[in-house]
Amino acid sequence: MNNLTPTFITTYMKYFRLEIYDGKPLKPINLEDDLSLEEQWFHLTEDITCIDYVVHDVLFFSVDVGYYPSVQITPNSYFKVIIMEGPYTDGGIFFDKRSKTLEQMKLDLTEAIALIQAFKQMAIHEILKKKIRDFN
Repeated sequence: MNNLTPTFITTYMKYFRLEIYDGKPLKPINLEDDLSLEEQWFHLTEDITCIDYVVHDVLFFSVDVGYYPSVQITPNSYFKVIIMEGPYTDGGIFFDKRSKTLEQMKLDLTEAIALIQAFKQMAIHEILKKKIRDFN
């Protein structure tokens, strides 16, 4: 299985054109830049992807990307990118951005990944001060 993981990650990074560094994506992002959201509505779910990171060997974070409400394109629909303590815990939220377009979601995802990389340069107590709220 280890032989498949690097290929999957490389394909993922090339496909969505994002550098995820040492992140471990749970699944590829199946959205296309050159298609309208209406043409790919079936990929607009609350679980577009999740990328897991380990910082300082003891802190676990997940960058989660979803679309709300799932598979419904309305004037109030949005992409959401968050960084949460994780994976899948009731820990804190460290980043929370919402956007209407695929292009902006990619920018938000890039910003979230950059924040995770910045965490690697910080002391643990400094990272924990960055929490913006508890996970609900």
